[in-house]
Amino acid sequence: MKNVIVDFSKLGAMCGFGEICRNFAPRLASANVPGIHFIFIVPKKFVGTFGDNIDYVSTENKNAELKKWRGKIDLWHATDQQLSLGMRGGGIISLLTIHDLNYLKEKKGVHRIKHIFRTKWLAARADYITCISNYVRDDVVEHLNPKGKGLQVIYNGIQDIERQAQRKPAFIADGEKFFFTIGQIREKKNFHTLVPIMKYFPDMKLYICGDSHFSYSKDLRKVIETGGCGRVELTGIITDEEKNWMFANACAFLFPSRLEGFGIPVLEAMRMRCKVFSSRYSSLPEVCSEHASYWDDYNPESMAEVVADGISHWHRDSPEAQAAYDYSRKFNYDEYTRQYIALYTKLLAERK
Repeated sequence: MKNVIVDFSKLGAMCGFGEICRNFAPRLASANVPGIHFIFIVPKKFVGTFGDNIDYVSTENKNAELKKWRGKIDLWHATDQQLSLGMRGGGIISLLTIHDLNYLKEKKGVHRIKHIFRTKWLAARADYITCISNYVRDDVVEHLNPKGKGLQVIYNGIQDIERQAQRKPAFIADGEKFFFTIGQIREKKNFHTLVPIMKYFPDMKLYICGDSHFSYSKDLRKVIETGGCGRVELTGIITDEEKNWMFANACAFLFPSRLEGFGIPVLEAMRMRCKVFSSRYSSLPEVCSEHASYWDDYNPESMAEVVADGISHWHRDSPEAQAAYDYSRKFNYDEYTRQYIALYTKLLAERK
């Protein structure tokens, strides 16, 4: 029996990392994989959540709890680049998943150097690297020089949100027409570019949803106050049920982000047959394919023209909406889990 540690330390986090953990962990725990025993690293409150057929290590007491596994681990999977690769020696296979190298464009000075050093160090220690898109893989090849290492793209999945519960948020009035966007309120998301276009849609509101504790939210609020026409609202975090309702009822989903390793929300919008508008930056053209309308620049007038044209030709029972829905079905966590189980099995077999 081979022991495989999978680090789900971000389980419970309200971000893309947390979303992946919430979906990958239960599927992996319920999988019957001959010859492999899983140990999950999770926050203490999740210990035991996924049944008794796996073992648990709590993030709060990780070092102490890992002692009993010393010399018994065959493969260690760090599920994102912010985690450690844990134990060394004893023939342990190190698998690192890299979600993005956004710090190359976000950070400056010492902070950028620190991120570059840490990621290069992790990549050098890893025996095998997975990336969540071809865009990320190309960045890894260019900046981390992973020669001699295995390198594979495994796309993220999305949930079957069309089958999940929905609830209208209290901040939305009955019969209201609105645009929707969601994500951590950070500079790279570029949400401020959406505010000026609202003057071209006097019968619409715009709801920007997500964790707003980042410093960028202060600047965004100022932009909203001066140019939002009283019809733009920064809501903070919403529940999954509220998010599902908004996808199902929004006139469009607007995603002007500059930096995405993948971009789960655009596929969630497609799954709910909601029209998607996207920037052409980073992974988004790869992930959206031909099922989104794209902005060529961030000029408010031209952005508004793209949106007006797109929503005038879109309805949820159209062939275009069905094609986007069918496309989004290709990205699912069952396939994601299957590919990782196949990779674990392959790496363990090769090491033998």
